Amino acid sequence: MRTRVLIVDDETMTLRNLVSIVDSDASLEVVATAQSGVDALQQIRKTRPDVVVMDLYLPGAFDGVEAIRRIHTLMTPPRVIAATSFDLESYTRGALQAGAAGFILKNDAEKYLIPAIRAAAEGDVIVSPQTTSRLIKNFLKPTTTPQVLQARERIGSLSPRELQVALLIGQGKAYKQIATELNIAPDTVKSTVTRALQKSGADNGAQLAYFVGQARMDIDDAL
Repeated sequence: MRTRVLIVDDETMTLRNLVSIVDSDASLEVVATAQSGVDALQQIRKTRPDVVVMDLYLPGAFDGVEAIRRIHTLMTPPRVIAATSFDLESYTRGALQAGAAGFILKNDAEKYLIPAIRAAAEGDVIVSPQTTSRLIKNFLKPTTTPQVLQARERIGSLSPRELQVALLIGQGKAYKQIATELNIAPDTVKSTVTRALQKSGADNGAQLAYFVGQARMDIDDAL
């Protein structure tokens, strides 16, 4: 069975390009497109996609971040991948906090869009490494700031293995890649993420990686 995909973007040429990329993979099916947040919610109710690729900078009643937030409150929400041309911290942070299961820059779409959709459909996550790197650098602030302290409180009970996995997610690696790097089974990666989500209160792996980055944790802290 093919993964059902809804693509949301207000720019017609970009929308066509994203559709073309997804259509090139026989395991994926674009069931609908939308050009606003309101239209996206209507299409979700109508077509029941498995994964939504959501542009963050949308015109109309509300933007893509708010659309993700509203999608996340649905009874059986699809997984949402945030996509944008603008590598702005406010949008990145807002999308992850709203419940996005992954984040890619449109410039990375040729390389990351299909893997990101597949990962999302399997409960995995892919985040553009460029975005994650910038986010983490932006959080290199004094360790006593309220944001850092709050993030550290969230992840304070994570085990070294759970921190390792979260850090590797933040480097843009999928579960199978993480399993290979740590020499463990993919199912072990999934169960490790599940435990870390329960402990931290994160909704998904992308949020988990965000919390760890915000807490200024690095690989040395995880060992």
